Amino acid sequence: MAMFIIILAISASFAAATRKSLPVVDLGHSINQATIELTFPRQLAMEATITFQIFAPVGPLRFSRPIPPRTANRTTNTGQEARSCYRAHPYWLKTARQYINKVPLDEIKQEWFDINNPPLHDASQSEDCLFLDVMVPTTIFDKTSKIETCDDEPSAPVLVWIDGGGFTGGYKHETNPAGLIENSMGFLGGPLLKADGDANAGLLDQRLALEWVQDDSHGESAGGGSILHQITAYGGMRGPPPFQQAILQSPGFQPNPGSYQQERISNHVLNDASSFSNRSITTIDGLRTVDTRTLAKVNDFIVANSPYGLYTFGPTVDGTFVPALPGQILANKNFHTSLTLMIGGNDQEGVLFTSPYILNQADYVANLKWLFPRAPEPLVHDIFALYPDQLDGKYGYTGEMLRAAVTSAESCFACNTRYLNAKVGNKSYVYSFDVPLALHADDVAYTFYNGPGSVTWDGRPVFGGAALSL
Repeated sequence: MAMFIIILAISASFAAATRKSLPVVDLGHSINQATIELTFPRQLAMEATITFQIFAPVGPLRFSRPIPPRTANRTTNTGQEARSCYRAHPYWLKTARQYINKVPLDEIKQEWFDINNPPLHDASQSEDCLFLDVMVPTTIFDKTSKIETCDDEPSAPVLVWIDGGGFTGGYKHETNPAGLIENSMGFLGGPLLKADGDANAGLLDQRLALEWVQDDSHGESAGGGSILHQITAYGGMRGPPPFQQAILQSPGFQPNPGSYQQERISNHVLNDASSFSNRSITTIDGLRTVDTRTLAKVNDFIVANSPYGLYTFGPTVDGTFVPALPGQILANKNFHTSLTLMIGGNDQEGVLFTSPYILNQADYVANLKWLFPRAPEPLVHDIFALYPDQLDGKYGYTGEMLRAAVTSAESCFACNTRYLNAKVGNKSYVYSFDVPLALHADDVAYTFYNGPGSVTWDGRPVFGGAALSL
């Protein structure tokens, strides 16, 4: 499922309050009291954690669309309890970090998932993680503390950030004041969920949150890929998306159009759940009865063993919310083009997702089969024509590994950017991030620059001048 945080510049929705008496937000269905958080370069005076669904997505409600609140809870929520979705990470990331830090290939330490010693999950991680965190800049806070009614001042802009993490990892405080919609979706789709649940339940979680906020959206990587799916949701047949403009940073996902791969993943989930729980689990209803710890272990195990560059789980074509791949929907212009967009990418987007052990043509072909399972031979030949085995730099690469990196970057990221730009036209803006090393997600540290000492995800210092220029 998905956990949410929002940077929300609220105008007049709190009761009048001073800094000593923290503001209270009365949303009708819930009452929420703020905490104080200060960050560089601007102060955030208020943070509140708000639920936007009535029932926790656990037990019988696992793998289903969220249900919005219909009754009021008048108990004040102080937001002091940390909430985070269960997270899982592929173990190839450990290899990637070593390679990026220039560890020689023969010295890279391979790590494998230990079933008897799975990763520990801190106490904040829970299935019940459908919450919005509201953060308000000091200037807005100061204005709202002086007004008495919502009619006294127009609403301030709202920005929703959808965090990345391959649809399996990432969390709200990964950046500061990070945030906003956390992409820990786990088991997202497949034939079993279509028959007895809601495929793409994580995207439906996002949709409800965006409808609750209904303004601006901003996301990176899987977060950007999520916004792409929100833009193309229902093939445009159910009205415009619940936001007016969006920033998509490296919008990416693994294309998953057919039922073969979805069914294969579903079977892995059921088989591993059966193995870890010591009983036969053959249906989604059976999965709903599995205890949370076992289900988290299944998620950890499958994601950890993902093929290099992949996360296993992600959005799938389900015939309804995702009627086709976003690129196909955009090509047919079956979406609302009234949005204003900014779309960005990194110069070396694909390096993170490409195995350093791709050393020859055979390795390149094997990698293609992981990236595009069951791709027909004519498609493979087309890919060879686009990315020939010519390593002199003419096509932007000087080795098989970089050839694979360019293939990955363009198929999973750049094409999405191109599709959107081509169809939205003059309402879109594009940036290319080339500050070295310009790897995937390096631009996020610049987006959320937090003053001197800030570093990128791979530990490299952020150049303050470049960050502040953004």
